[in-house]
Amino acid sequence: MTKSSAIRTVACALALALSSLVSAAPLTACVVDGNEPFSSSSDGARGLDVDVVQALAAKLGREAKLNWIVVPSRGGMGRALKQSIQAGTCDLFVGLPETEGGGEDLAERGLVASTPYLSVGYVLVAPVAGKVKSLSDLGKAKVGAVTATPADLHLLAGGYNRTPYGNHRQLMDALARGEIAGALVWAGRLADAPPPDGIGVRQVLNEPSLTTRFVIASRRADAALGSAVNQALAALKADGTLDAAARRAGFP
Repeated sequence: MTKSSAIRTVACALALALSSLVSAAPLTACVVDGNEPFSSSSDGARGLDVDVVQALAAKLGREAKLNWIVVPSRGGMGRALKQSIQAGTCDLFVGLPETEGGGEDLAERGLVASTPYLSVGYVLVAPVAGKVKSLSDLGKAKVGAVTATPADLHLLAGGYNRTPYGNHRQLMDALARGEIAGALVWAGRLADAPPPDGIGVRQVLNEPSLTTRFVIASRRADAALGSAVNQALAALKADGTLDAAARRAGFP
């Protein structure tokens, strides 16, 4: 063996070893703490986004590692992105709501969004023993929503006999007392705070204006990882893993 061929052999061996180390590196994901039912470190790591990270890591053959993030009151999600994934503290940022123009904002940060892994809309909740099973059953009966939310605007635009409330608790209390015949509630909030006994989900509303889709951000420079995440999400959707995780988290 010549000296040059020996050097090439050693170089190839080192490259293979390095490749093995890289592929075995943990998949580090930034998730927001105290963000039930999506992610929380309380009583151990739990929540929908935690399940998604673990399923993704398993599909990619890597160990999942969580980096808990607190979204600052000043700067909000933009600052959280800057201090985490943009700073290189994680490979992925899980749990970003898809917004109009959000792709351009991510691009300016050197980030790209995955295909959506979750769509969360509003649901109509009403007494399970009553006649209200959909919005069309309300007639002139009162229906509530938290004020200034997409649900409240939807009821106003539709000409429903709407009654706005200050927060979710007030809305549920009014429904339990019989002050309103039904209520439009964001499914994410409902998963965290289930309705009172005797009250259940009667209709899931699929209007785009009432739906929020959630994505995962990765660095644009790491195109291979972004592509692998999208492929893994497609597989997890096809085999029912994402739906099962959503049901465990309490989403209807």
